[in-house]
Amino acid sequence: MNKRKISRLTYFIISVTIIVIFASGFYLYHQFKLLNEEDQFTLEDRAQHQKQHTPEKTEEIQPLKTVADQQNPVYKTIDQYLQSVQFNGTIAVFEDGKLKMDKGYGYQDFESQKRNSPNTIYLIGSAQKFLTGMIVKKLEIENKIHVEDSVTKYIPDFQLPQDITIQDLLRHQSGLYKYQGSDDISDLDGAIKAIEARGIDSNFYHKHLYNDANYLVLAKVIENVTGQSYVQNYYRYIGNPFKLMHSAFFNDPRYEADMAKGYRFDKKTQSLVYQKPHYLDQYYGAGNLYMSAHDMGVLVRKLQTNRVLPEKVTFPYLHELLTQRYPEKYRYGFYVYNNFNRINGIFFGQIFTTYFNDKYIIVLATNNEQPKPNNNEECIKHIYFNILNQGAIINQPGVTVPVPKSP
Repeated sequence: MNKRKISRLTYFIISVTIIVIFASGFYLYHQFKLLNEEDQFTLEDRAQHQKQHTPEKTEEIQPLKTVADQQNPVYKTIDQYLQSVQFNGTIAVFEDGKLKMDKGYGYQDFESQKRNSPNTIYLIGSAQKFLTGMIVKKLEIENKIHVEDSVTKYIPDFQLPQDITIQDLLRHQSGLYKYQGSDDISDLDGAIKAIEARGIDSNFYHKHLYNDANYLVLAKVIENVTGQSYVQNYYRYIGNPFKLMHSAFFNDPRYEADMAKGYRFDKKTQSLVYQKPHYLDQYYGAGNLYMSAHDMGVLVRKLQTNRVLPEKVTFPYLHELLTQRYPEKYRYGFYVYNNFNRINGIFFGQIFTTYFNDKYIIVLATNNEQPKPNNNEECIKHIYFNILNQGAIINQPGVTVPVPKSP
């Protein structure tokens, strides 16, 4: 090979190398610029980003219709019972996976006299922990979260004298002081800092103490693990795949017309008092989602039929009670009792309760927090145990359940 050919080859190699270095440098600069821009994400940017990652509420989304199975007298009995106790809210009942009843009672807004309907969405409060728990479980399956790990692995700035794990948060055994919303806090990050500042009550460390703080911290863990907001994770794992089109976060203007106003009965004045929600921008993961009774029923059914989690995970998740794997009745945001499973939330005059087993799913939502005997829990108990006769033992304490074999 002569010197001219060697020179040309050398020139070619040097040129290609320069181009590759330049392209790599440009790419790294671009990535750095994007990361830097993410750090400067404004509230307006977040709102726009949220809008881009939520489903479009178009004319194709049909409103839910009132359903009452006329072929089965039991649903007429339920209807008559709810009318007799002057129930104010919405009920949805699924039998063997089929919607048998979806009906509103009373008023969504007492001032304007707008009536409740299947389309009314209620502030579900702590029932949102059930959804947060499912997202955590899905991230476990993806090997992105390990429940035995310390919380500081996922939130490095969350430093406390005593170590707490993801499992502690899931079971409400962290000992964190109960979270109190504040006018000085405007987002989840602010809530996490306030929770860290208060620290742990040694009297409840590794003991059960129901506390919103646990699931607020879990919401932040979810955000840090995925690099996406809690809202994006909700739509990615739950809202979009299961087409929950009658559910929305508190600040979604597209659903304002369907959002129930919560009321509480004042014994002194013997009247209903509007409970205006506040601090909801701090409650991602633990109480700022509005949902229809219908959508919760759909979600529970998707879980029962292994659409949310694999069957080998789902069956013990729903049925094991007081075992090594699930030593508490409470796990991942809901309760397992020996004769039913329960999801519940109470927030700003609204109560959202679900009882279910393999045959029935009952969702009872009210925006009128009344004293007994007309409160939500008493009503749903009567329907489940006395009208539907569902008192049989379905979850045996201490028994590690085998996963059913597919036919």
